[in-house]
Amino acid sequence: MSETTLKDIGLYKSRIISTLLNSTDICEALLSKEQFTEEEIDSLHYTQVFPYLYIDEAQTEVLPYICVEVNVPSVPTRTVKDMSVIIFVYSHKKCMKYSKKGFIGTRVDIISDLVERQLRDMDNLGIGKLQLKSVTHLFPSNMYYGRQMIFNIPDFKVKR
Repeated sequence: MSETTLKDIGLYKSRIISTLLNSTDICEALLSKEQFTEEEIDSLHYTQVFPYLYIDEAQTEVLPYICVEVNVPSVPTRTVKDMSVIIFVYSHKKCMKYSKKGFIGTRVDIISDLVERQLRDMDNLGIGKLQLKSVTHLFPSNMYYGRQMIFNIPDFKVKR
């Protein structure tokens, strides 16, 4: 089977989600408690942490979410591609109040800060480090508010 330019999309998502779920601080903010089990961390994947933008309009629980998307916005040369990692952090408006020592802001602000800190030190994606390019707010539905963070990193077009 030949290698493809798009093969890394799934790999990036998997590594990023694994990195996020390895952060005690991020899991604490998502689970709204300081003590939790490995099973509770594992249960976050596909319930509060998704490898795509997830919005459930029928959601009855008041929860925060993290969603990860990866794009290839350009392939500027025969050997290099640009990778774009989009992180969506959003929360139900009823659970925006949150505090953590050393941080200021809403639950979305704090989780976004924690995510950026966790991702900036990743060294198993692309060539170099992820570079934060933009942060904007979003309203995935009338009951949710969040942030969209876009990171860029160059990578080899096809890896063997």
